[in-house]
Amino acid sequence: MSIKQEYKEADFKDIKEAVRDNFIFGFTGAVIVPFIAMRMDIAVLVCYLVHFFFISKVINRPKYVTSLAKFILFPIPTALGGFGGYKIAYILSQFI
Repeated sequence: MSIKQEYKEADFKDIKEAVRDNFIFGFTGAVIVPFIAMRMDIAVLVCYLVHFFFISKVINRPKYVTSLAKFILFPIPTALGGFGGYKIAYILSQFI
């Protein structure tokens, strides 16, 4: 089955939730490091709490078995979230 066909057969709500969760997972993982480097302890603690909440959500969901999930829904939103977190961490630090 092709990714295009899997997308057509997938529930849009499930796709939207997977994209959101994976983006936040990548984002929180990426902002932790700059906050550690800037020694912003409260920001590090909050990011760790949110990140580990999403780790438990990612680990405890049903395994991705389709090509859509393996090659699109997990890596792309997670990478975009990570890159966004890396770029936004320094901006956020100015407000904390």
